[in-house]
Amino acid sequence: MPASDPALAGAAAVALTGLAEAYRPRPVTPLMPWRFPNRLVKPYVVTARGRQWDDNMVDIARGTATRQLEFDDAMGAVGLGVVVLHLGEDGLYLVVQSWARDFQSRLSIFSGMDVGDLRPAPIGAAPGVWELEVLSHERAAYVTHILTGDVDIDAWLDDALDTRPKVRYDGIPSGT
Repeated sequence: MPASDPALAGAAAVALTGLAEAYRPRPVTPLMPWRFPNRLVKPYVVTARGRQWDDNMVDIARGTATRQLEFDDAMGAVGLGVVVLHLGEDGLYLVVQSWARDFQSRLSIFSGMDVGDLRPAPIGAAPGVWELEVLSHERAAYVTHILTGDVDIDAWLDDALDTRPKVRYDGIPSGT
């Protein structure tokens, strides 16, 4: 909708403009797949500017995600899942998605100030734009490699989103 639409006049238009001016893409880092008996998981880390992650943080988040994935398995998951650890500006978020029977998925969100205090997010919480970027990619990968044609688990595992800045070898080095 154009900003001049009367339905979005006044405060709504100002709010949208502020969001558009403040938005910045965040790097998405795919990690090595997690392999469990009867389950494969594609983990990712999304980082806001100035945030850093390490293997210990991922291990702690993996513990939380694993408990949720075990519950999802009991509720009918088919053994494929996605986990997004997002180090945001205002805290941490952990999104756990399991593909389930009947073309459904199970989605759980955890939040906290630190990876050690991740708790189920309040009812009604949904993934943010950065987590949705990963989930959108993963939905497309699931349809392409699992639901259409032959089931190709290796292609599904290889089809990972990676939006980290690429090293440039031409021009003047800029550090980005």
